Amino acid sequence: MKKIAIAILLILLVLSPRIYWALKEEKVMDIAVIDKSVAKKDYREHNGLFHVLEGKKIVRPDREAYDRSLDYYGFDPYDQVALEPFHERPLDMIYVADTYGVFSDDLKAKPDGSRSELLYGGMELMEWNELMASKGEDTTLIAEFNSFASPTSEEMSTIMQKELGITWTGWIGRYFNDMSNAEVPKWLVEGYKEQKNSEWLFAGSGLAFVHTSGKVIVLDGQENKSAAHFKLTKDGEEKFPKVYSSDYMYWFDVVEPNEKTNILATYEFDLTEKGRSVLQEADIPEIFPAVLHQEQANTYYFAGDYADFDKNPIVKWQGIHTVYKYFAKDVSAFYWLTYFPMMEEILDETYHRKNSEKSSDSSTGK
Repeated sequence: MKKIAIAILLILLVLSPRIYWALKEEKVMDIAVIDKSVAKKDYREHNGLFHVLEGKKIVRPDREAYDRSLDYYGFDPYDQVALEPFHERPLDMIYVADTYGVFSDDLKAKPDGSRSELLYGGMELMEWNELMASKGEDTTLIAEFNSFASPTSEEMSTIMQKELGITWTGWIGRYFNDMSNAEVPKWLVEGYKEQKNSEWLFAGSGLAFVHTSGKVIVLDGQENKSAAHFKLTKDGEEKFPKVYSSDYMYWFDVVEPNEKTNILATYEFDLTEKGRSVLQEADIPEIFPAVLHQEQANTYYFAGDYADFDKNPIVKWQGIHTVYKYFAKDVSAFYWLTYFPMMEEILDETYHRKNSEKSSDSSTGK
């Protein structure tokens, strides 16, 4: 009898995080996710966000769980057509994950990263106006890398940047563990070869920057010795006490804050003197913003593809991300150490703001 009791106790102990999650209260939030780059059925460009929503037990207004394959506005990878566009409604959060779009190369079984025909993409003025009309005083607006770049028009891009309180320098970049493998897109290699009139002979780790003008800059392992290191500022540490600094391994853009925009995190690199000289010549700062925030307007800009996550972990266990962060490596490390807890806090902030406003209205009889 004693052994049975001990066994039951152990089972309950093991299952307690799952039981706790199941008993946890659902949080209703109306969130509009914009992702125009869904060429494949993995939904990876917004997949990371939906894992956070599931882990936080955040549900739609109809109390159904958010579904990554249904609850977004963009491109349908099954029928390969544009989905119904967003129409104005009161929202708690707007999340612009990606507007880069879908190109013919993306639909191949094995895309090679070459330039190809645009099938769908870019933010349209009418759609943006619908989103902004849905943004109340308490609505949180989040946008990521590739929200306002090509194929979005220059005029539309300027409007979005102004709303987000930032200015894009025109530069994007990425760190590669191995510049000789297929991870380096063909268009980047071809652009470099055309500009330098020489072959792409890079191997090993490297850092590449590309400008809207077509200019390409590549730093090899002798000029830069690290990935983009995401580091919280003092204000960022105060706002996100559970967020860890980590290495960010994917695409980013180089942006500058406007006057009333606060920098919560930056990217830093381990540059040699030669590497610093190359960036200085191109007018690229050694340290630049990773997360920017307008407190009064409730906007955040993530200068990276943060919600892009190709894994499907178990998240219906209370505190499971704390376990994952100790074992995660490379791309997963940034997700569990940095993005997941940061989004948890932003979602909590948005939810509490929404409900405190309701409580205030009730007490004043509105």
